[in-house]
Amino acid sequence: MDSNAQLTALVDEVLQPRDGYFAIEMIQPLLVTTIEKLAAICDDAWDSSALAQLADALMKGELVLTSLPSQREKGIHGTHPIHGALYKLTKMQDDIEGLNDRLHLLAHIINAALHWRNDMQAANADLDFTEQRNKRLKQTTYLKNLEAACKVARRIETGWLVYLTPFDQPTDELHKQCNRYKAYDDKNQQEKYITELERFLAYALNRRQPRQGYQDPSSDEANNTTQVQRKRRFDDDPEESWSETANSAITLPPDIDEKTKNTLRASGLSTMEERPATELTQNDAPIKAAKGDSSLQAVFRARSQQIFQDKAAQLLPGRWEQLNTFDFQQLKSQLEQKKPALRQRLECVIGLLLITGRSLDSVLDTQIIKRLERIPQVITDQAIYILSNEPACWVSGVYRPENSRQLTGDWPAHMRTTQDRLALPIPLIYWRLIKQNVLEVAIRVNKRSVPLFPKDYREDLREEMKALLSEANRNTGSRLTVHRLGAHLFNTLNQGDADLTAACLITARIPSFGQQASLYYYAPHMKRLEQHYIHAMETITRQWTSNSPSSVAEPSRAEPCTTTSSDTAHHVGSNLVPTTTYVNGLVASMRQQIKAAKKGATWTALSSMHNAYVAYTVAMLMFSTGYRSVRDPLPSWDNISLSRRIIVIADKTDDQQSHARFLPLTSLMVEQLQHYQRHREGIIERLSFYLQNRWDTPFMFLDHYGNPKEVTPTRLHDQLQWIDSPPLNINRHFLHTRLKESDLSSEVVDAFMGHWDPGQEPWASYSTFCPREYQALIASVIQRLMVQQGWKALKGALL
Repeated sequence: MDSNAQLTALVDEVLQPRDGYFAIEMIQPLLVTTIEKLAAICDDAWDSSALAQLADALMKGELVLTSLPSQREKGIHGTHPIHGALYKLTKMQDDIEGLNDRLHLLAHIINAALHWRNDMQAANADLDFTEQRNKRLKQTTYLKNLEAACKVARRIETGWLVYLTPFDQPTDELHKQCNRYKAYDDKNQQEKYITELERFLAYALNRRQPRQGYQDPSSDEANNTTQVQRKRRFDDDPEESWSETANSAITLPPDIDEKTKNTLRASGLSTMEERPATELTQNDAPIKAAKGDSSLQAVFRARSQQIFQDKAAQLLPGRWEQLNTFDFQQLKSQLEQKKPALRQRLECVIGLLLITGRSLDSVLDTQIIKRLERIPQVITDQAIYILSNEPACWVSGVYRPENSRQLTGDWPAHMRTTQDRLALPIPLIYWRLIKQNVLEVAIRVNKRSVPLFPKDYREDLREEMKALLSEANRNTGSRLTVHRLGAHLFNTLNQGDADLTAACLITARIPSFGQQASLYYYAPHMKRLEQHYIHAMETITRQWTSNSPSSVAEPSRAEPCTTTSSDTAHHVGSNLVPTTTYVNGLVASMRQQIKAAKKGATWTALSSMHNAYVAYTVAMLMFSTGYRSVRDPLPSWDNISLSRRIIVIADKTDDQQSHARFLPLTSLMVEQLQHYQRHREGIIERLSFYLQNRWDTPFMFLDHYGNPKEVTPTRLHDQLQWIDSPPLNINRHFLHTRLKESDLSSEVVDAFMGHWDPGQEPWASYSTFCPREYQALIASVIQRLMVQQGWKALKGALL
């Protein structure tokens, strides 16, 4: 390619012109200026020297671009926004103010647009970008947002450009500048322009994702999962036939509107956890009424019994859906009867099913790499990449629950840094099963990954796999299916005193009874997940090698994977878990607010001190009990027993109060509540004229006129003034993660946080959950955490 051809291609990359270079002679002066500014602010995505050379060639006439005659402006702003923006600015350059700043802004838009196009090209080249393609990486989403951003460069008033200065900063800093701008509730058109520019930069630089169905209303209907659905209550194994009317459940659409869903998402809460739904159960036999029961009473009793039985059986070890040593031994015997070449490939598939816990489709799409840096920047939780170097490991994306909160603002910098992939070791005995296939493919690996199984052979391998399992079941009476082989790691991880959330993160599976709410609140260290995984693989290895003569001499333990570099994140899961340093800073800041407010003697100082003291006490209660940020967090003193050191919390419940929970109070929290009670009594006694018996709840704020104001999440957020304004519910993310890191069992932590499903309530009539052991286990850990964070029992103002 000659020099002029390269420069012309670079012009096309910058301008994204309409065919025929519409009015290129007219816009060329401003195009040269824009390219010079782009060369000054561009990043690694561009070659700044090439941009400078392009600007010089255009200015000196060494590169001549000619437009086709008889072209018109109509439609250019929607199809070629950058070209249209330069044309409009050229026509208005004598009448428009701030032309230089507008061209600088357009250079930033061009820079960000290239990043977006690069991501779309990578998505088209990699089939693992399924989720991204359905959201941010749609061509229609790109064009509509680019058109909006170019419109900002053309139409924003000159006086509003000051909010975006300086323009000589990197594009990422310009996005932060837009993000820091706080608009009023009633936005005018100029504020909307800044919002549209911030949205474009956020999507282009991959700082956040559009919501599902953004700018495409039809996709909401196409992807709508809230329709009436019939499914069986047990594991959904497609290879096991079942009748729809046999113990199946009909789930009706949830009664939740889009506004409520957006509010929950903005608060960092799980929409699945908060969503009410109606479920109808249909049995294969008529319900029998007991003596004296009406038909309605029989239905209620049968429904309760069925829910309890189904939930109790979902994760029961040794149930029919879980494989055991007998099944594996029959599978190995059947494999021995196959020809060596076919047996080698089938063993590779079975080994990958057992060590990854993924589906057969994911296993057949497995990729081989030689270096972790060659893995795409965005991978899904179903992708499997095998590092062929020894000690071998496999890498996959980390499962993320739906409707996770978008990370906007400055507060994400104070949260634990989590990564989107997880590397786990391959046990030696299973490495023997897949090693020959992997190494044969690894020879052909250069830079990009290479599929482990050729695409034209995958369907045949799928049929051979199903035929193998069918023969084993028919000849030996085993219960083998592809689904059960893939789910065996999940079931093994969930045996004994197991952490169901860790099993979901490792295998990218969710329990058959639905979404796990604790996934929204947990960010474990990768080494912790690796320990769970190694322990489970040792159990599976014992099942696989039972009665095998070669198992004595061959080590089965997996070596820890050491491929993670020291400068990357070491946690996975929730990105709303604050760091310990940040929480300590919040506590110190709240204590300082109270200390500063006590110095004044005026009514304003008194009300400020009271409000700061109330906020401190409520925040302390939230960090010691995992209280959700709800309106009026403690409705009555009857919900607390300071002598027994216990509190009843009902911050999220249903009609049957099944999510109300009992929590122990630490000695530090009890002392603080006693101080607050004396402070509250003093305030009521001295301000009875203003209050006029309108203060019935334990907590309230006071306005400047002495009127009581209910404690709401908004007022609490404004009063706390936490650094960089994080979501109020970071206390739940922090507590859930730190409690599990303190080696408390998942059962205890879920009871503390209120994470359970119908039929699994720790306080149900037939539950074996012991309140005494629970209080003894949890109270000491919470007390230690509160002391480490710097909480202290503070006395109120002396009135």
